[in-house]
Amino acid sequence: MDRVAVISDIHGNSPALRTVLADIQRQECTRLFVLGDVINGFDPHGCLDLLRTWDDLTCLKGNAEAYVLTPNPESIQAHDENWHDGLVQLVHWFRSRLSPADLDWLQSLPDYVTWDMACFAHDSPLDRLFPERWHKAGIPLEYQEWFYHAPGISSDMAESEWEKLLNFMGRENLTHVFCGHTHAPFLRRAGIRTICNVGSLGMPLDGDPRPAWVLIERNSEGSYQLSPKRTEYDIDQICQLIEDCPDYPDFQSPGMKAAYQQCLKTGVIWKNVAP
Repeated sequence: MDRVAVISDIHGNSPALRTVLADIQRQECTRLFVLGDVINGFDPHGCLDLLRTWDDLTCLKGNAEAYVLTPNPESIQAHDENWHDGLVQLVHWFRSRLSPADLDWLQSLPDYVTWDMACFAHDSPLDRLFPERWHKAGIPLEYQEWFYHAPGISSDMAESEWEKLLNFMGRENLTHVFCGHTHAPFLRRAGIRTICNVGSLGMPLDGDPRPAWVLIERNSEGSYQLSPKRTEYDIDQICQLIEDCPDYPDFQSPGMKAAYQQCLKTGVIWKNVAP
């Protein structure tokens, strides 16, 4: 029986990643899928180093990796009246902590992969395979991702969007879709088809601060058994990483550092956390 782990949305949280990888090894998984948003957090290089110790690794780009790989983001100002200055500052901060080899490795990552009768994407395979759904007129191709933050696949998605996704799976003969992006895990089954949002490893936002991931067990007949997992880790370690990053751009706004720490401790987004 194949045992495969799927993780997503690490967000630079190397203490959580280190603990989950040890848990995955204890579960005797032989393959690891990572669905993107690895580097947008407090230890981007450390997270890449941890992932690259895994022999059978498939890692995808998330929107964070797309932002970091955007050439000359300052040039976007000429194409956008709502200038994303805060995002540019974050991108420069992440780049300053990544080596040229790190950036080359990120550039080599795919946006979407299939394995057996499953597909894996950061947000949605429809957005990765059919970007014309969201391309903005008048914006050069290399800047399109900057202007689009996909809603992803969530449990309360409109039925019309579920229909589009299930029709796509039928056309492509897919039984499973795996995604992340929304930081809220769920499983939805529709006949022979299953959609699995694996949640977030580094910044869960579903009210449970424990890192989320999914174990796939595939038998010799090719059928899948999915087991959503949560792993305890030492949250004080990521809170200390935050203390060690006083120049993190988001922390220049009063109260944001404490809000990040509270979010990691509660699994509730800082916009919804009382001061």
